[in-house]
Amino acid sequence: MAELVVRALRLHLAVRPEPVLAGIKVSTQVGTGSNGGPPSLPWLLVAEDGHTWAWPALQRVVIRLTCWHRTEHAAKAAVAVAFALLCLPTPARGLTGGQPVTGPLGALDPHTDRPLATAAVAVRARTTTR
Repeated sequence: MAELVVRALRLHLAVRPEPVLAGIKVSTQVGTGSNGGPPSLPWLLVAEDGHTWAWPALQRVVIRLTCWHRTEHAAKAAVAVAFALLCLPTPARGLTGGQPVTGPLGALDPHTDRPLATAAVAVRARTTTR
């Protein structure tokens, strides 16, 4: 599911006009930069925090979005756009909707001293049989 969300966000964020999204990288990995941080800024990490299944193969995954950016405001703004895109009734092909769990919260990364923001969304998708 995280890969499905990454593909959707890469596609949708690339065409958004907001300046805070310029050059944003979306990935399921981080840690190759100094002190375990992202290799470049801005960086949006997509991670799964919880996963459930219901018949007929409807998945519900809590997706945690974490964005490192140059300022806390930019980090919160970037993660808010990604958060909103995942909460649309039909956010992307393969996804059937999303519900907010926690809205964008800003902080300072204790390992890299870079501003970051995080949010969580419960995303649903129907698993295909192909």
